[in-house]
Amino acid sequence: MTTLNPLILRRVVENLPRFQYRFSNEVGLHEGIDYVLRQSMVEFEREVVATAQDRFDFLVDDSIVIEAKVKGSLSPALRQCARYAALPQVQAVVLVATRFWAGTPAQYVACGKPIHIVRLQGKAF
Repeated sequence: MTTLNPLILRRVVENLPRFQYRFSNEVGLHEGIDYVLRQSMVEFEREVVATAQDRFDFLVDDSIVIEAKVKGSLSPALRQCARYAALPQVQAVVLVATRFWAGTPAQYVACGKPIHIVRLQGKAF
């Protein structure tokens, strides 16, 4: 089992909202997140298949999942994050969104693992 590096989690949670993102769909948002993670010197993989039904948008440091949302509501997004948190390799989940429900930074816990909600700035078409 991998262990959580709290310094890397903090770097991700603090650096992602420092940038303004320009995108017209989720793929474009993923490109922006990719750029920020590279600028932050964070090791990550994209589109990681975890199980037959679970695919992480990003896997950071082999233990932190980043899930990006441009549509939908908070409840289904949190259910998806909780499902990811139940997996043994996952030690934390960062849910990033431009949605109004992500307006206040928040932290939840699922399966004893932190789920951070981070609101990203700007959406340009």
